[in-house]
Amino acid sequence: MAGLILGLCIALMGALVLAGGSELQSRAVHTAHGEWRAFIKSPSWILGLILLGTAVATNFIALALAPIAAVQSMSVVALAASALFGVATRQIAATPRVRLAIAACLVGALGFIAVVATHPSRVSHPDLDRQLMVVLIIQAALAAACLIVAILDHGDGDRWTRLGGLVVAAMEFSAITAVFKVLVGLVLRDGLMEVLTRPASIVALGMISLGGLAAGTRLQSAHTVLPAPAVVAGLTITDTITAAALGTVVLREHTLTETAVVLILLFGSIAIGGVVGLKDLQRTPNDPNAIYEHRHSLCNDPR
Repeated sequence: MAGLILGLCIALMGALVLAGGSELQSRAVHTAHGEWRAFIKSPSWILGLILLGTAVATNFIALALAPIAAVQSMSVVALAASALFGVATRQIAATPRVRLAIAACLVGALGFIAVVATHPSRVSHPDLDRQLMVVLIIQAALAAACLIVAILDHGDGDRWTRLGGLVVAAMEFSAITAVFKVLVGLVLRDGLMEVLTRPASIVALGMISLGGLAAGTRLQSAHTVLPAPAVVAGLTITDTITAAALGTVVLREHTLTETAVVLILLFGSIAIGGVVGLKDLQRTPNDPNAIYEHRHSLCNDPR
């Protein structure tokens, strides 16, 4: 129990850092109008990248102490933090629809977490080698999906295309986390050097790098058309649901009853509905980035 609590506390810190990193990168990408040559040189984007890297590192530490579904579910805190920051700084308009969408995200995610957390696994000795093969296949398929979305996007996709890419990226990030979770279990069971010298582990580390790169490009693409709270919502909700699915079906971290399955579908649908509701979230004119964009468009107006 002490390890679980410590793992959740570490994951909580990571969620807050994730919110900060996403906010900084969102501003940088939006100000640069999605031009990657411009935003990768921005101090805000670089600092955001460092914060996101820190959030990932804290998640990996937490995974050694707690189930994947519990760790990833703490990322819902990032949604609340990002939304509160956006409203407090008047970067997003807190309309009734926005508030309802954010509330749906939080209620759906927290309900989802509660159901999963109250149904622990009955499997004491999971087959980690088999699990690694399964999660690697899933992760490779999702990485391929990220590439397909990138091809369909052509750099000028609409909000639905970018939101779809964000969802696929979040699923890929969750699959990467599952791969790492299994690797941590193998290290604890067999030792670090023994695991690192296995061909399957080498392939897994390579797939983590390639998958992270593919998903990262979709994440940055989403920042061009969606404010930070919408990006964080799509990222955290999808990540939480995918992690719970992988943790239950593949990693056998949870044993669900029929009632629990119905509740998970219900809360998952509520959370997804909240993310879709945030699709049309707009930056307000008070947002310095929005003001910049408005002035830029006036300067280029042929009239």
